[in-house]
Amino acid sequence: MKKTLVALMVLNACAVSTAFAAGDAGTWYGGAKFGWSHYADVSGNKGFNESLAPSNDFNVDHDNVGGGVFGGYQINNWLAVEGGYDYLGNMQYNGNHGVNGAKMKSQGLQLSLKTSYGLTDNWDLYGRFGAMGYRAETDVAGHSNFETGVRPVVAAGTEYAFTKNWAGRLEYQWVSNVGNSNQIGLSSDVHSVTAGIVYRFGQHDDVAPVVAAPAAAPEVKTFNLKSDVMFGYDSATLTDEGKAAINQLYNSPEMQSAKNNSTTVIGYSDRTGQAEYNQQLSAQRAQAVADQLIADGMPAANIQTEGRGATESVTGSTCDNQTGNALISCLSPDRRVVVQISGQ
Repeated sequence: MKKTLVALMVLNACAVSTAFAAGDAGTWYGGAKFGWSHYADVSGNKGFNESLAPSNDFNVDHDNVGGGVFGGYQINNWLAVEGGYDYLGNMQYNGNHGVNGAKMKSQGLQLSLKTSYGLTDNWDLYGRFGAMGYRAETDVAGHSNFETGVRPVVAAGTEYAFTKNWAGRLEYQWVSNVGNSNQIGLSSDVHSVTAGIVYRFGQHDDVAPVVAAPAAAPEVKTFNLKSDVMFGYDSATLTDEGKAAINQLYNSPEMQSAKNNSTTVIGYSDRTGQAEYNQQLSAQRAQAVADQLIADGMPAANIQTEGRGATESVTGSTCDNQTGNALISCLSPDRRVVVQISGQ
């Protein structure tokens, strides 16, 4: 019996919740931060000694303002690489009664890995671990000097997405042993607490709008579900959005009128990656969709699954000149799960 396409269904974006917490994999972001900076565990040399600080000879100002700008690349939904510029503030030891004072200002460029853990769809916790190349400038007893070096940097924070593009973050950061007291007279750990704003570039809509295919003879009904919406990156586990999409599909009039007929769930992949792995992943995703349909109420005896890997590409040769992220985006229509109901 000739098979013809009757309906093409992908659930509307407003029907399901959207996961913003870590941004889309393969996209860039940038932002700025501002807040409080604190110089701690200060050590001194060249005639300056912190042991004098508690006495009447010094008025110590460990606290100042700090801030910076940053940018990053989201590798996947939990890992990013991030770099930026930090102004770490200006510490001052003000001398009284004719005692020479001291001050230290520092700034630096940092590079770190950022790991995230999602608490909700749009709120996560994160940690950063990396290194900072710094420049510290001091004025000790009227003598100015500067020194550069590389020190470890560790940060922890939380990030909340207001929209798919805009997010805010609150962060604590520690930089170890900035400055060299033997060279410039002062050295200190620098702690900071900052609030920041983040803009994420190139975020994708979670679900494509409904597209209706031309009507034809009612022999087979076919529903196409976009794998990028249904599953996470390199995963065969349905997302909450995917479960909601299948539930909406199951409760649609077309599905309810045909749910007791023979149903085939077919998984496809794009052509990137190893053929054996693509075949396995497409089969696992088809089975995950079938299991959810059964959980929603479809008779298990009426459903069969298939994994067809990168066969039956819908993009054909249109993506041949693309590479990298552009190729992945171009091949998106090939990553799909098709539900076919026969016997109409």
